[in-house]
Amino acid sequence: MTTLEHRIRRLEDIEAIRHLKARYAKYADEKYTDDHRRKSQDELDRLAELQAGLFTEDAIWDGGEHFGVFTGRAAIHAFVRKGGWSFAMHYFLNPLIDIDGDTATGRWMLWQACTLTEGDTPCWMSAIEDDDYVRTADGWKMSRMTFRLKFMTRFDVPWTAVRNLPFTAQSLDAPPKA
Repeated sequence: MTTLEHRIRRLEDIEAIRHLKARYAKYADEKYTDDHRRKSQDELDRLAELQAGLFTEDAIWDGGEHFGVFTGRAAIHAFVRKGGWSFAMHYFLNPLIDIDGDTATGRWMLWQACTLTEGDTPCWMSAIEDDDYVRTADGWKMSRMTFRLKFMTRFDVPWTAVRNLPFTAQSLDAPPKA
């Protein structure tokens, strides 16, 4: 039987991981102005530092074939500070979080409205993110984030017409299927 203290700690851990993922989205989305422009490079650097700080020093950010793999907090920082977006709103949904002592796993659905900088192209993106977490002296951190794209398409093109192509404005210009 699980003690009340253990059950409360598990719930607190799950809530801390939810907050960790929410901060990841917050720092990613705050890089853009309300009129969909990238903020100054100083502000991008500050937010990227906060975003990368949510990972362990040796973490892996695995965006697969579409976004690449970055190992270590410094490499993650370099990736999240540049980005190819002029706007993004991350919605992490349906979390499945499992706690095992000082480690945990999480699965999230990502629904994202975004604008590619190239061509000022508005898009929808959907993905599954599988995360590994570890409890540190500073609280929960991500030790691995694995991103699996389901689709990315312009607003005016159905996702059945353009499936997971390389991310350029031109690749998203495929005509709708007849």
